[in-house]
Amino acid sequence: MSNIIVVLVDPQTPGNVGFVARTLANFGASRLRIVGADLRYNDDAQRFAMHAVDILESAEVFPTLEDSIRDVHASWAATARIGGDHSVTRALLPLTMLPNPDTLDGQVALVFGRETNGLTNDEVSLCDLAFTIPVSPRYPSINLSHAVSIVLYDLFTRFGTDSSGAVSPSKAATRKERDQACIFFDEVVDVLGLPEHRIPIAKRVFRNLLGRAYMTGREITTLTGTVRVIRDRLLGVNDENQSTP
Repeated sequence: MSNIIVVLVDPQTPGNVGFVARTLANFGASRLRIVGADLRYNDDAQRFAMHAVDILESAEVFPTLEDSIRDVHASWAATARIGGDHSVTRALLPLTMLPNPDTLDGQVALVFGRETNGLTNDEVSLCDLAFTIPVSPRYPSINLSHAVSIVLYDLFTRFGTDSSGAVSPSKAATRKERDQACIFFDEVVDVLGLPEHRIPIAKRVFRNLLGRAYMTGREITTLTGTVRVIRDRLLGVNDENQSTP
C-alpha cells in the first residue's frame, strides 16, 4: 500500500479528514493530499485522527485537483454517479475490479469528492478511470471517511496482505508512455472525417480504455508504434526507415 495516495477534494467536514488519516494508518497507507482549504490543524481533524496525527500533519495541500495528481502514475476517481451503458465519460468499474496498485510503476491516487455532491464531471474526466462502491440503490450516498475505509480495506485484503507476490514481473507502462499513445490516436481521429461531435467522444473512449487497462511497457510501446504507423499512412507519410511494430 506504500504507493497509494488518498486525495480529498474540497472536504467540508474537518472531522472526516481526521478519520481518513486514521484509516490510512489502519491499512498501511501514509500519504494524504487535500485539495482546497488546509484542515490539517483544525481541532476536530486533529482529535479524530487519534494516533495518526503524523499522517494528517504531513498531508500535502493543493489548490486544484489537477495540481494534486500531476506527478502520479495513475488516478482513480470514486463516484456514486453511474452514467449507464451509453455514457463514455462515466464508464465505471466496480471497486472489486480495480487492479493491483503494486503492478503500476509509480504512485496511484485514489480521488474522493465532497461530502455533499462528490466529484464534478470535469474532475472525474481528469482521472484515468472512475470506480464505484456497490451499495443499495435506496441510499447510495456513503460518508467520506467510510468510503475511503471501504476502498482501502478492499485493496488491502486483496493485495496488501499477499506475500506470495501477484505483481507482474514486467515493467508497467508509464503515464508518459500512455499519453504518447493518446497523442497519436488523437491525430488519427482528427483526419478520419468523423462528425465533429463524435471526435471528442472517440478520443475519450480511447483514454478510458487505457486508464482501465493494466499495460506493460512493451505492450504500450507496441500499441503506440501501431497507432503511429496508422497515422503516418493516413497522412501519406513515407518514411523508409520506419518499421512496423
